[in-house]
Amino acid sequence: MDYKAAMFDFDGTVTSDGVYRLTHEMVDALVKLAHKMPIAFCTGRQLESFEKRAMSAIVEEVSPDEKSKFFENFFLIAENGSMGYDYNPDKGEFEEFYRSKWPDELMDRDEIMSKLHEAVSEYGEICYDAHRVVVVMRTHMTDAAQDARDIGEINRLSREIYKVVLEFLSDLNPNYGDFVHVGDSGIGVVISPADGDKDNGIKQFGRYLSENRGISFGPDLREILVVGDRPDAKGNDHYFLNGKYGTPYTVGSLVENSEHPKPVLDSDGQRLLHDKGTIYLIRSIIG
Repeated sequence: MDYKAAMFDFDGTVTSDGVYRLTHEMVDALVKLAHKMPIAFCTGRQLESFEKRAMSAIVEEVSPDEKSKFFENFFLIAENGSMGYDYNPDKGEFEEFYRSKWPDELMDRDEIMSKLHEAVSEYGEICYDAHRVVVVMRTHMTDAAQDARDIGEINRLSREIYKVVLEFLSDLNPNYGDFVHVGDSGIGVVISPADGDKDNGIKQFGRYLSENRGISFGPDLREILVVGDRPDAKGNDHYFLNGKYGTPYTVGSLVENSEHPKPVLDSDGQRLLHDKGTIYLIRSIIG
């Protein structure tokens, strides 16, 4: 495939599992790719969290002579596909170019957050910090010191939160799936508008590039490479990697009996996971 753009989930896709920071090797690969095409991170994080956790590390790693071209082709699809930002290198800030709407037909967002805060308290808590569209719950351990983090226990707590959220939404409205999608990121749970999930992020990214960069795409946007790590029905990359839009690859779990997403295999046919798989895939594109 002659790719014209690329999109990456963040946690567990451009980082090692359970690690926040990008390696120098990953930043180098992303910089080289951004010299060839627009790239976007598609993450459950909101803007300020991305800037704090990821952006600062990227800025530190990118050399001064590479920054201009890199940030010219740098985008953020935040809040699990509900919001999109283009980075303006002249202003040194992200500028919003779309925002999905919370479905008030289900229940007022603030009321849902209040009720869920109590419901998930045994395992985690609601994130009130600047999410504009989605509802996010993180585990009690998510922000623990890096050297003390147990990713297996964090994953377990995240699964428990996921179960509580599904039960809560089912009791609220048996047809909740018509209004929202629920995804387990492994470090927390995200509730997104049904028309504002990560598949919407692919569509909006393609539309923006077409209208503002003059890049042409086919109807299914196969020219956009899409990489994530949690494609199963419960994962927050399910709609990102189900093959409806883009050309999806997984550097995490696989979906049984489905052609999407494809695994990343090295020259010996061995699967490569997380940041190692993503770096290998990028290098296969940039040559």
